[in-house]
Amino acid sequence: MPVVDPSGEHIVFFSFPGFGHLRPTLPVVRELLSRGHEVSYVVAERFADDVAATGARVITYPSSFPAVVPLIRTGDELAEVLVHYFEEGFAALPAAWRELADRRIDVVVEDALSTAVSRLLAERAGCPVVRLFAGLAGNDEVPLNGSEADSEDAPELDPSHPKVVASYRSVLATLAEYGVDAAGMERIRTGGEVAANLVFVPRAFQPRPECFGEDFVFVGPVGGPPVAPPDSARWAAPGAKGTVLLSLSTSSDNGPEFFRSCGRAFEGTGWRVLMAIGGEVDPAVAADLPENVEMHAWLDYGAVLPHVDVVVCQAGTGTLMETFAHGVPVVTVPQQPDAVVLARHVQALGLGTALLGEVTGDDVRDAVFAVSTDGKIAAEVARMREAVLASGGERLAADALERVAAR
Repeated sequence: MPVVDPSGEHIVFFSFPGFGHLRPTLPVVRELLSRGHEVSYVVAERFADDVAATGARVITYPSSFPAVVPLIRTGDELAEVLVHYFEEGFAALPAAWRELADRRIDVVVEDALSTAVSRLLAERAGCPVVRLFAGLAGNDEVPLNGSEADSEDAPELDPSHPKVVASYRSVLATLAEYGVDAAGMERIRTGGEVAANLVFVPRAFQPRPECFGEDFVFVGPVGGPPVAPPDSARWAAPGAKGTVLLSLSTSSDNGPEFFRSCGRAFEGTGWRVLMAIGGEVDPAVAADLPENVEMHAWLDYGAVLPHVDVVVCQAGTGTLMETFAHGVPVVTVPQQPDAVVLARHVQALGLGTALLGEVTGDDVRDAVFAVSTDGKIAAEVARMREAVLASGGERLAADALERVAAR
C-alpha cells in the first residue's frame, strides 16, 4: 500500500463509466500516491477492481449507463441516450456524499462528461475543481469531441418526450433531499469554472489549439514511452509484405461478417492480418478465415505494434495515441458520432484515412495499401510520434494537480 504523507493532499477523482475515460486517470493516481498524496476515487461498480489495483481508496456506486452507447437515428433513441447521460450525471451522489462526509478534500477531479456530483462535493468542501478530457478538449469556441450534430438529418430532442420528463422529475426529487432545486440542478449539471483542465492528448493533436489558454494542460497520453516486452519478437513476420492490426471490438456495429469480409479481402495478398476483437473468439468465424489471418480476443499492443505497418481501428483516443507513439498510421472505421469527428480530424491531420458509412473488407484492404505507401502520411505520423513522446503524461498531470492544491 502507498504511504500517505501527513502533509499531502487529499484528491478525489470522479470518472465517467467508460474504460476509455478511466484508463488515462490510473497512471495519474499512481503518480499521486507515489508522491505521498491520498486519493479517493468515486467510480462505477464494474470498474472497482481497476481502481483498487492502483492503491487508491475506492468508493463505488451502481451505474446503469450502457456499456455500448447505441447509434442515434430517431427522436426516441436520442431521448433514451440523453436520459442515460443525464441520470448517470447524478448516480454517484448518494455514495460520494455519504463516504466523503467530514473528510477534508483539497482538490476534486472530474471527467468532462460528468460534472454534477463532483461540483456538489467541491462546493461542500470549499475546494477547487480540475476537469479531465480523455480525448479532445472543448471550450466555448471548440465543441467537445464532436458534440455538434453530425449531419442535418440528426434527430432533434423533444423536451416533452415522456422519458425525458420522467427522468427529470425523478432526478429532481432525489436532489431535493440534498437541498438542490431545479435551478441548482441546472447549474451543477452544466459545470462551472475550474482551476485547470488536463487533456490526455498532445497539443499538436488538438483541433484549433490556439483557442486554449494556459489553464488547459495538454499532458498527452500516460504510461511513459513505448517499451516492447521480451516476447514482442514473436509478432515479427519477416516473410510478409506487411502486417495490419485490425482492432475493432465486438461492441461495434461490425459483426462477424465484417471480420470475414476483411479476412477474405487480404487473402493471397502476402499481408499478415492480426484481428483483436475485444471479446470471445467465435470458433466458426476464426475457422472461416484465410491462413494469413489470425483472430484474437485480446492482444498486447505494446508487443504487437512494433511489428505493425497499419492499424485499422474505431478512432478511440487511447488506441490512436498508442498507435502514433509507435509511429504507425491508421485507417479509421468509426461507429459513434464522436468517433466520426475524431476520424475526420485524424484524416485532416494527414495521419491516415477515414472510412465512413458502409464499409466492406475490400474498402479496408485498399485503404491499408494506400496508407502504407503514402510518404506524406508517414512524415506526419513521424511528427505526431515526436509530439506524443515529448508529452509529460502522468508526471505533468500530477504537477498540475499539486499546483492547484497549493493555491
